[in-house]
Amino acid sequence: MRCWHAFLIVFLLTLTGLRPATAQKLPMPTDDLLRTTPEEGDWDIRFRFGLNGSQAYYREWAQGGVDRIAVGANTMFSGVYTDGVYQYGFRLDMRYGQTRIDRGDFRKSEDVIRLRNQFRRRFSDERLSLTANVNFETQFDKGYDRSFENVQSRFMAPGTLTETIGLSYDPDKYFRSTFGVSLRQTFISDTSLSERYGLDEGEWFRNEAGFTLILNYEREIWTNVTYTGYLETFSNLQKSLLSTDVVFTNELIGRINDYLTTNFEFALQYNDDITKALQVKQILSVGLRFNFR
Repeated sequence: MRCWHAFLIVFLLTLTGLRPATAQKLPMPTDDLLRTTPEEGDWDIRFRFGLNGSQAYYREWAQGGVDRIAVGANTMFSGVYTDGVYQYGFRLDMRYGQTRIDRGDFRKSEDVIRLRNQFRRRFSDERLSLTANVNFETQFDKGYDRSFENVQSRFMAPGTLTETIGLSYDPDKYFRSTFGVSLRQTFISDTSLSERYGLDEGEWFRNEAGFTLILNYEREIWTNVTYTGYLETFSNLQKSLLSTDVVFTNELIGRINDYLTTNFEFALQYNDDITKALQVKQILSVGLRFNFR
């Protein structure tokens, strides 16, 4: 059994154990923020902006250490509009961070542009709905390997656009799920990176058809501490299920007061077009957070 299969099983078991029994009226399951249904014909608009950073300085420290400065910024803008049984929601996430180690070059520590759109038609059983998703993702800046010599990514290299039509089942206000058929386009603005992202040499575009499963779970697990889990898979119809692409993110957000927060993010990704290895990301940060609505 591959690693991502094990993580998928653990995630599903976790959801089963934590999910409350009573069902409630649900918002659109667009990631982790659109969870309040607006009044008929009204928009529910939200905006969040955050700054975080860390710094370490050593001088004649006997145990040793490396000077470093890390800064980052993140912003989120989202909205939900309801008209009878129809609903539309969007969410734009942008994150960027840089780290300078021991007076050397700056390296990016986080870099995401993610836009998600969802159209929904509710059924008489409001736990079920017909949904259509259009999602886009890329990054702002160049990304390098550990030696800081070879470029591994840049804006629109890669960029991905995914369209999904499917059925959503939301049994309660914490857990949301969608399953459907998908088309996914990959764009490579720098064709020198084509082979790195599973395209033939010199190609800049690839279109794939497959199935997508999306699971969201969000809940305050302790006072002022919220857990968000997000699992997304894409199975190409022309490949074995063992080649399913998986993105699994976990985030703990602790609110110290109205403005000061601490975040822990742990993410796993599997995509054998890029590497056969399981990709891992872990970030711990403290920063300022401002919410508007």
